[in-house]
Amino acid sequence: MQDINEVLNPHRGEEQARARQHTRDLLERRGVRLTGSETDDELANLWSAVERFENTVEARGGDSMINAADSVEPENPLFILPERGSRESAGDYTRRVREAANRLTRFEREK
Repeated sequence: MQDINEVLNPHRGEEQARARQHTRDLLERRGVRLTGSETDDELANLWSAVERFENTVEARGGDSMINAADSVEPENPLFILPERGSRESAGDYTRRVREAANRLTRFEREK
């Protein structure tokens, strides 16, 4: 007997693969190193963290083009998305990106 999900939505696997690739493309365009072993949930959590970081930078007046990892003269080093370590898990990296966004929020309050 076929899996009930396959019966209800025979194109689900294709849709999931497209969504996974779209998220991977978004992250890679932002310079996030991916290993290919990230789960769908890890990719979604990572994208959410990166998006929050970018929104926080923008809310603080930062420009993601000027504050990229390869920028020669960033406006503020805190506005640069942290780089993922070569052996860092997706979960650990996601936590670091969230912490970086939190630091930006606290930085503005303390200023």
